[in-house]
Amino acid sequence: MVSTTPTIHERKRIPMKIVTQKDQRKQHTEEKKKAKAKVKVVLYAKKHGTAAASIKYKEHPSNIKRWRNRCDGHWQSLLNKSRRPHSHPKQHTLLEESWISEVWAVCGYKGIDYAYAELVRHYGYSRTLWGLYHALRRFGLVRQPKKKGRRNYRQCTPCEIPGEKIQIDVKQVPSNCIRGEHRQNEKNLFQWTAIDECTRTRFTYGYEEHTPENSVDFLNRFLNWFPFEIHCIQTDNGTEFTYTFISDTVKCPFEIKLAELSIAHKLIKPRTPWHNGKVERSHRMDQRYFYDWESFRNTSEFNEKLSNWLDWTNHKPMRIFQGKSPAQKLEDYMWLI
Repeated sequence: MVSTTPTIHERKRIPMKIVTQKDQRKQHTEEKKKAKAKVKVVLYAKKHGTAAASIKYKEHPSNIKRWRNRCDGHWQSLLNKSRRPHSHPKQHTLLEESWISEVWAVCGYKGIDYAYAELVRHYGYSRTLWGLYHALRRFGLVRQPKKKGRRNYRQCTPCEIPGEKIQIDVKQVPSNCIRGEHRQNEKNLFQWTAIDECTRTRFTYGYEEHTPENSVDFLNRFLNWFPFEIHCIQTDNGTEFTYTFISDTVKCPFEIKLAELSIAHKLIKPRTPWHNGKVERSHRMDQRYFYDWESFRNTSEFNEKLSNWLDWTNHKPMRIFQGKSPAQKLEDYMWLI
């Protein structure tokens, strides 16, 4: 993908802040309240004894004794002291911190995996990916995501050869990305996506209409592009792929084409998009790194930018392949052809 992002020297460096001023004030206020509460416990213990103070304030006697030894009459003496070491033999050097700041200013919007690959490839960065993540959190450049409950999904059998199973799905382009006459005429854009489960290699193409005929056209384009034989294609139950839920006699053109090519067609259960998880995850990546930054005036411009974006995603390092890109993973299987 041809990027118009300013270079490292042209773009202003993002300042490294451990925590924001707002977080500092909030933390200081909470510590101040706790210290003043400890002073009350100490004063009560001096007057009525440690045991009585422990019963009333529900604090362990050893804590109250420690506070009495530290207290000099002011609440500042009971503030929690920092447990952070003054130095660490494996901490990031100033040079490494400057590398992280420069690369994140340019490649941060592309994700931590991509920024890590750039650091390793061009700067000789020797830390682990998690080391980079914790450094970015410490500098205030990323925030820890909120924890969500995770379902216990049944683990599917991984595919061992390219073309064993292909996931296909359609994504509607957000309306805020459409510009010019295309938007004035209230036209839509749709992205067809096919992803190989074994190598994560993707193929995408854009259309104006959400029809089975476009699904057939996309299938022909994908078969000409993908170097391996396709054994099975997995889709959802949309009418662009199947007529299972609207007719018992009429066959969808997409299903007819697959039958002519002797390719198996697997349908996921209704209302279970996680069964097509790999292509759905790639659509989320498209939204975050592509559609949030681009706009289109017509279908040809959309497909031109989509082609550049496809090239970038197929050469993007992936954590699941230990830093290899889908294109490199596909090359590992070329001897099978």
